Amino acid sequence: MKFAGCIFVVMLLGCAAAAQTYTVTDLGVLPGDSSSWGAFINSSGKVTGCSDTSSSQNDLCAWLVPGHAFLWNNGTMEDLGTLPGDDFSFGFYVSDSGAVVGSSWNLQNSTGHGFVWTKKKGMVDLGTLPGGDAYSDASAMTSKGVIVGESNVSNGNVHAVLWTLSGGNYHIHDKGHLPHAPWTYSYAINDNEQIVGDAYFNNTKYHAFLRSKAGVWRDLGTLPGGKFSLADWINNLGVIVGQSGSPKYPSGVAVYWDKSGKIQPIGTFAGGTTSFAGFINDAGEVLGESTISGGDTHAFIWTTTTGLQDLNNLIPPNSGWDLNHASAMNAAGDIVGFGTINGAIHGFLLKP
Repeated sequence: MKFAGCIFVVMLLGCAAAAQTYTVTDLGVLPGDSSSWGAFINSSGKVTGCSDTSSSQNDLCAWLVPGHAFLWNNGTMEDLGTLPGDDFSFGFYVSDSGAVVGSSWNLQNSTGHGFVWTKKKGMVDLGTLPGGDAYSDASAMTSKGVIVGESNVSNGNVHAVLWTLSGGNYHIHDKGHLPHAPWTYSYAINDNEQIVGDAYFNNTKYHAFLRSKAGVWRDLGTLPGGKFSLADWINNLGVIVGQSGSPKYPSGVAVYWDKSGKIQPIGTFAGGTTSFAGFINDAGEVLGESTISGGDTHAFIWTTTTGLQDLNNLIPPNSGWDLNHASAMNAAGDIVGFGTINGAIHGFLLKP
C-alpha cells in the first residue's frame, strides 16, 4: 500500500505531508465565461489554452460553444480573440518567446484556420494549402519557430503541413500524408522536426504515425488486438506518447512508443477503464488522465520509475480541487491542465 512504511501516527502524518508536493493556482476564466483549460506552459510560466461557456468536461473547449484563446501570465488572463468573423479559438502551444499557435473557428459554418499570435502583431491567419480554404490547424512549434499542423487540400483530404517564417511572413509547406491514410492530423513536432499525430484510413480506423524530417512515414500501429491509436506528443529524444485501444481497454489506454518505435502500455488507475497520455518531456515524465473506480477522471504524472501517480494525491487535501487532466509541464516542473473547483471547470497551474 502507498503508506505501508508509515507505521506510527507521526510517521503517517509525515508521509502525508511529503506527498503534498504541489501548490495549486486557479487560472480563472475570461469575463463572461464559466470554464477554462490550461493547455501549455512555457519556461517563464506563461500559459495558453481556452476559456468558454461550457458546463461539462465533454463540452470543454470542444468547438461547441463560443470561446477564446488566452495567454495567462502572473495572474492575468489576456483574451487573444479570434480571426475576423470567427467565434471560437484555442491556444495549443506557447513558445518561450511568447508566441501562441492554435486554431480559430467559425462555429456557424464549421470552418477554421490555424493562427499564430504575437504581442506585436496580434493574431495572424496562417492560411491553408491551395484549394483547402475550409480548414487548417496549427498545433505546436519547434524552438526555431517551425510550426506544425494540417490543412485541407482541394479534394477534401487532410495533409500534414509546416509553416516557416521568411521575410516577416509565414509560408505553408505540404508534407503529405501517411500512405493509405488520406486524412492525416499532426499534433506535435520536436526540435528534430519529427512529426506525430493520427492518420485516418477511413471514417473509423485511425493509427498513430511518425514522420521524419527526411519525409519517411511510419505507421506506429496499436497494442496487440487494438483497433486504433493516436500519438499526441514527442520529446526531443524521439519518445512518443498517446493512446491505443486493446482488448482489455477497448476505449483506449495511455501508451508510449520508445525510441525504437516499440509500443508500451502505461495503464490506468485502479478500477479505471480508460486513460490518455498527452505530453512527455525529455526527462521521460508523462502527463495525462485516467479514469478511476466509479468513472471520475483524475490527472496523472508517470515515469518508468514511479509508475502512475494521481496528482490529486500530490496537492493539499483541503485545496477544494479535483484535478481531472494534466496537459503540459515546463522545465521548472510547473504543470497545467484543468480540474473542478467549487463546481466549475477551471484551468490550473501546479508549482512544485
